[in-house]
Order: sequence, then C-alpha cells, then structure tokens
Amino acid sequence: MIGKLLKPVLLLLIFGGVVFAQDPGKTVVTTKHNKSLTVGEIAEIQPGLGTIMMEFGHRFYIAYYAAKAKNWELAKYELHELVEAQEVAETTRPKYKKQLKDFEDSSIEKLQEAVKEKDWKSFEKRYAEATKACNACHVANGHSYIRYKLPKQAPEFLDMSLR
Repeated sequence: MIGKLLKPVLLLLIFGGVVFAQDPGKTVVTTKHNKSLTVGEIAEIQPGLGTIMMEFGHRFYIAYYAAKAKNWELAKYELHELVEAQEVAETTRPKYKKQLKDFEDSSIEKLQEAVKEKDWKSFEKRYAEATKACNACHVANGHSYIRYKLPKQAPEFLDMSLR
C-alpha cells in the first residue's frame, strides 16, 4: 500500500526535484484540500524505514500462511507488494539500498521461485533462511533488539482458503 501511494510522490520528487532543486521552498503541487506543498515538505513526509518495515513484516507473514494454505496467488501478491514497499525504502533511505537489494536478490527471489513452483517444502525452508537473513541485517545495523518471529497462526482477518 505504501509503495502504491508513494510512487507518484517519489516520481514528483525525482523529476520535479531536479527542476526545483534551486528552490526547495517553491510550491510543486496542490492537494485536493487546496494545500500547497513544496519539495521540502514532500521529502519530510516520506516514511522512515521503521514504517516501511512494518508493512514488509506484515506482508512477509501473510505470504507464509498463504503458501502454507497453497494459496499461491495470495503468496505471490504479498511477496510482490513487499518488494514494492522495499523499493520505496531503497529510494527514501538510500543508505540501506544495497542491503535491501541484496536481501531481495538473495532471499525474496528464492521465495518467489518456490511460489512459482508451488513448492511448500522449498518455501518453508527458504522462509526460515530469509528470516535469519532479516534478523542478521537488524544486528548489522545496530538493531539487534529487533528479532522477527513468525506469528503462530495465520491472520484471522484473511481467508487463506482457495475458492
């Protein structure tokens, strides 16, 4: 969700920011509520990595239970959306771009392959590996107190069954 909402804003920042780089206080957009926003204001409201990681972890968790239920379309969707959220983080937090991209290339792509193959055993193994890599990244960035743990049950708000 964050990825879909912020892509237009990020494009505006990237392309509009080049045009207005000389004057970050210049209005570049007016909202539907008639509020004028500057490049600087738009930059300030971008989510931090913690906010994005909340969405990432949520989708990561749903993908697991979707795959376990053999709901491969939902698992595929959740993995796609978590990559979208990660891409926002790569743009708004360039300090972490390489680590995030490396995690995607080494862990998320393996999960996507398991989903494509509809292979639960492979998915489960790769999910455990991705979880270890995720937690290792937290340690490497000085956040050893953040330890992702798969919730014990599927989210109650989603029907994982196939139709």
